[in-house]
Amino acid sequence: MSAMLNPEQDVYDNRGYTTNKHWVSGPNAVFSKIMTAMLEGEFMDMYDTFFLMEMDAVPIKSGWLDQFETEALEMPGGNMAVRGSQYLGDKWDLFKSMMPTYLVDHINGNAMYNLKHPWTKAVYDAFHSMGGGTMMEEMAFDVAFAMITMDAMSGSSSQFAAAWTAANGDSQTYNWDSMLVGNYANTLLNTSFEFPTYIRHGSSKNLFETVEDDEVTLGVAMFDYQGILKATVPTHHPFKKILALTYYPQPDMTETIEGSNGNVTMETATATRNAYYHLCETASLVKTKWFALTDNYHIIKAPVSVLMETEDKPVLPYVLRNSKYCGERPNCEASMEQAETLFSITLNYHHDKYEVLYKTEDAKKFCEAWDLATTSQSWSDCSLAFGPTGDDYIAWKISDPNYNITNEFTPKDKTRYGWRAWTSLWNPAPVDSRDCSTTLYSPKEYLETLGNISKCAVSYVEDESGCAGDASCMWKPMFESGVCIQDPRSVTTSTTLAGSVYSSIEVSMDMTVED
Repeated sequence: MSAMLNPEQDVYDNRGYTTNKHWVSGPNAVFSKIMTAMLEGEFMDMYDTFFLMEMDAVPIKSGWLDQFETEALEMPGGNMAVRGSQYLGDKWDLFKSMMPTYLVDHINGNAMYNLKHPWTKAVYDAFHSMGGGTMMEEMAFDVAFAMITMDAMSGSSSQFAAAWTAANGDSQTYNWDSMLVGNYANTLLNTSFEFPTYIRHGSSKNLFETVEDDEVTLGVAMFDYQGILKATVPTHHPFKKILALTYYPQPDMTETIEGSNGNVTMETATATRNAYYHLCETASLVKTKWFALTDNYHIIKAPVSVLMETEDKPVLPYVLRNSKYCGERPNCEASMEQAETLFSITLNYHHDKYEVLYKTEDAKKFCEAWDLATTSQSWSDCSLAFGPTGDDYIAWKISDPNYNITNEFTPKDKTRYGWRAWTSLWNPAPVDSRDCSTTLYSPKEYLETLGNISKCAVSYVEDESGCAGDASCMWKPMFESGVCIQDPRSVTTSTTLAGSVYSSIEVSMDMTVED
């Protein structure tokens, strides 16, 4: 069966509605063709249930067809119209409480559809006809199904509430209790992760190896006495060696901390260079092949892995220079401008210093080049906006003919892929104390950063019982353990179908729904 789409109809632009008003017209047209054929066309009355299986829905366990049959046969007795998986990754966790319930709880389109249940046809007809058919052009069918269903369940729309009642809809009719398929979409995952479902919705290109534990060090800049990073060391992460450089009086020491994946050696030493030079001082001291960076205003964001395509090619997260993220943060553009000035390279992407995996021997050479390039400049007099940065390191690699950046990293756009950072802020760093003509990190940026920090994620790292005991939080099983996120139910939200509100999520939020 073919949907017979022409090039103008066959559109899927995963950048979303803000880029292309008809961003999902292709997938919606294909789904519409299938539903029409099943409900009233060439396949009418031939099947009770079908499973929509797109190309990136990959069977990963034997017996998946048996599982499909088992779950499909359970649907009539369980009063299920749609059965599948919600999004199981963590890309939305930070701002999930700000998202509409229908988007958070929507079942991905790779799901089972009970053709004999009256709600299946009712919700499809509603989606097909709403807005004179414009919803078909502008909103992914699976998100629309969730929105219409939840609106009907709430009773806020007499039209849909009546159809819901006529279909005998209940809490099981729109059902995400499935072991057949798990929706990970564009989440980047460790190949060692044991998927609980028979089918993984997510491209194989998003599966990566992880760095060997004995080959990476986490370098921590201890700017002051504050911090709770040490409390998160005994969790699931790959950093078996931690080097903490202190910028305040503190005895040097070496500790062994029992961790979830084995013992962690944490060495604390007094820094001999200024704090802005932390990247390069760390490079001169670590003994492992790789190192990553953070500071005492961060915690380890367990469970987490350092993802590698090969043993010499780490994943490199980035954001586009012209993205909304960079546009709202003056230090983003300033970081790229500094790198360009030092190494005569134009950057189109911003790389966070704390999200780059540095190869130690290369970083030492980079620091020599950085010192040479900054001979006549100084951080203290503001002629340098920053010390050595991730953008500086990448620009140096691009500028040096001895390196081919395409062989060095596997780049991934953080706004499109669910990449889990190794560390996250528990408190913003203090504002810049320098008296520069241009302030890149002022009280405004401090307060904005503070507003984006999740109390649940910070307070209950791999602490399921503590998370469960906090009424504003909820525990989400993930990877080796789980994460604590803000419970969306603790934030008052509303769902409405008035006017064209159904498209407002694509218009107003800086995000992409990857289905």
